Amino acid sequence: MEVTVISVKNALGEDILQIEHDEARDWLYTRWIGDVTVEDVKAGGEKMLEQIQEKSCQKVLNDNRDVTGSWDDANEWITQNWMPRIVSAGLQKFAHIISPDIFAAMSVEEMMTQVSGFEMHIFEDEEKAKVWLRS
Repeated sequence: MEVTVISVKNALGEDILQIEHDEARDWLYTRWIGDVTVEDVKAGGEKMLEQIQEKSCQKVLNDNRDVTGSWDDANEWITQNWMPRIVSAGLQKFAHIISPDIFAAMSVEEMMTQVSGFEMHIFEDEEKAKVWLRS
Protein backbone atom coordinates (compact mmCIF):
# COMPACT_ATOMS: atom_id res chain seq x y z
CA MET A 1 0.00 0.00 0.00
CA GLU A 2 1.45 3.34 -1.08
CA VAL A 3 1.45 6.16 1.45
CA THR A 4 1.08 9.68 0.15
CA VAL A 5 2.35 12.49 2.34
CA ILE A 6 0.92 15.93 1.68
CA SER A 7 3.12 18.83 2.81
CA VAL A 8 2.02 22.33 3.67
CA LYS A 9 4.77 24.93 3.51
CA ASN A 10 5.18 28.35 5.09
CA ALA A 11 6.09 31.58 3.31
CA LEU A 12 9.78 30.56 3.43
CA GLY A 13 9.07 27.25 1.69
CA GLU A 14 9.64 25.17 4.83
CA ASP A 15 7.36 22.28 5.78
CA ILE A 16 5.04 23.25 8.63
CA LEU A 17 2.63 20.34 8.29
CA GLN A 18 2.72 16.83 6.86
CA ILE A 19 -0.53 14.90 6.40
CA GLU A 20 -0.92 11.22 5.60
CA HIS A 21 -4.00 9.04 5.44
CA ASP A 22 -3.60 5.80 7.39
CA GLU A 23 -5.92 3.61 5.31
CA ALA A 24 -5.65 0.60 7.61
CA ARG A 25 -6.84 2.59 10.62
CA ASP A 26 -8.87 5.10 8.60
CA TRP A 27 -7.51 8.22 10.24
CA LEU A 28 -5.40 11.18 9.24
CA TYR A 29 -1.97 11.50 10.81
CA THR A 30 -0.96 15.15 10.91
CA ARG A 31 2.53 16.26 11.99
CA TRP A 32 3.10 19.95 12.66
CA ILE A 33 6.67 21.25 12.52
CA GLY A 34 8.47 24.30 13.90
CA ASP A 35 7.29 27.72 14.96
CA VAL A 36 3.91 28.11 13.24
CA THR A 37 2.15 31.42 12.63
CA VAL A 38 -1.57 32.14 12.46
CA GLU A 39 -1.30 32.03 8.65
CA ASP A 40 0.43 28.63 8.89
CA VAL A 41 -2.30 27.26 11.17
CA LYS A 42 -4.99 28.49 8.77
CA ALA A 43 -3.26 27.02 5.70
CA GLY A 44 -2.67 23.72 7.48
CA GLY A 45 -6.18 23.65 8.89
CA GLU A 46 -7.68 24.16 5.44
CA LYS A 47 -5.58 21.31 4.02
CA MET A 48 -6.61 19.07 6.94
CA LEU A 49 -10.28 19.89 6.31
CA GLU A 50 -9.84 19.10 2.61
CA GLN A 51 -8.33 15.70 3.47
CA ILE A 52 -11.01 14.90 6.09
CA GLN A 53 -13.63 15.53 3.42
CA GLU A 54 -11.79 13.75 0.60
CA LYS A 55 -10.96 10.64 2.65
CA SER A 56 -14.19 10.68 4.71
CA CYS A 57 -12.10 10.44 7.88
CA GLN A 58 -13.76 10.60 11.26
CA LYS A 59 -10.50 10.56 13.24
CA VAL A 60 -7.30 12.61 13.36
CA LEU A 61 -4.01 11.86 15.10
CA ASN A 62 -2.56 15.36 15.42
CA ASP A 63 1.13 15.32 16.36
CA ASN A 64 2.53 18.56 17.77
CA ARG A 65 5.72 17.15 19.29
CA ASP A 66 7.86 19.14 16.82
CA VAL A 67 6.05 22.46 17.35
CA THR A 68 7.85 25.28 19.10
CA GLY A 69 6.36 28.50 20.38
CA SER A 70 2.87 29.74 20.96
CA TRP A 71 0.14 29.53 18.33
CA ASP A 72 -2.71 30.71 20.57
CA ASP A 73 -3.32 33.72 18.30
CA ALA A 74 -4.96 31.17 15.97
CA ASN A 75 -7.30 29.73 18.62
CA GLU A 76 -10.21 32.04 17.82
CA TRP A 77 -10.08 31.05 14.14
CA ILE A 78 -9.74 27.37 15.07
CA THR A 79 -12.71 27.33 17.44
CA GLN A 80 -15.03 29.75 15.62
CA ASN A 81 -14.28 28.90 11.99
CA TRP A 82 -12.43 25.61 11.55
CA MET A 83 -14.00 23.40 14.23
CA PRO A 84 -17.60 23.81 13.02
CA ARG A 85 -16.48 22.91 9.50
CA ILE A 86 -14.56 19.78 10.53
CA VAL A 87 -17.57 18.64 12.56
CA SER A 88 -19.78 19.18 9.48
CA ALA A 89 -17.25 17.14 7.49
CA GLY A 90 -17.77 14.22 9.89
CA LEU A 91 -14.88 14.43 12.36
CA GLN A 92 -15.66 12.57 15.59
CA LYS A 93 -12.34 11.99 17.39
CA PHE A 94 -9.21 14.15 17.57
CA ALA A 95 -6.15 12.84 19.45
CA HIS A 96 -3.65 15.63 20.07
CA ILE A 97 -0.07 14.71 20.97
CA ILE A 98 1.21 17.67 22.92
CA SER A 99 4.49 19.47 22.31
CA PRO A 100 7.14 19.42 25.03
CA ASP A 101 7.50 23.18 24.36
CA ILE A 102 5.64 24.95 27.20
CA PHE A 103 4.29 27.74 24.97
CA ALA A 104 2.93 25.33 22.37
CA ALA A 105 1.43 23.20 25.16
CA MET A 106 -0.29 26.24 26.67
CA SER A 107 -1.85 27.06 23.28
CA VAL A 108 -3.64 23.71 23.08
CA GLU A 109 -4.71 23.88 26.74
CA GLU A 110 -6.54 27.14 25.99
CA MET A 111 -8.11 25.73 22.83
CA MET A 112 -9.40 22.65 24.70
CA THR A 113 -11.79 24.81 26.71
CA GLN A 114 -13.78 25.58 23.54
CA VAL A 115 -13.95 22.21 21.79
CA SER A 116 -17.47 21.14 20.85
CA GLY A 117 -19.04 18.71 18.42
CA PHE A 118 -16.31 16.05 18.61
CA GLU A 119 -14.17 14.27 21.20
CA MET A 120 -10.68 15.64 21.74
CA HIS A 121 -8.06 14.31 24.12
CA ILE A 122 -4.50 15.43 24.78
CA PHE A 123 -1.69 12.90 25.01
CA GLU A 124 2.04 12.96 25.68
CA ASP A 125 2.46 9.45 24.28
CA GLU A 126 1.75 8.47 20.66
CA GLU A 127 0.81 4.87 21.48
CA LYS A 128 -1.77 5.98 24.07
CA ALA A 129 -3.24 8.37 21.49
CA LYS A 130 -3.53 5.54 18.96
CA VAL A 131 -5.19 3.24 21.49
CA TRP A 132 -7.76 5.94 22.29
CA LEU A 133 -8.47 6.57 18.59
CA ARG A 134 -9.07 2.86 18.04
CA SER A 135 -11.56 2.63 20.93
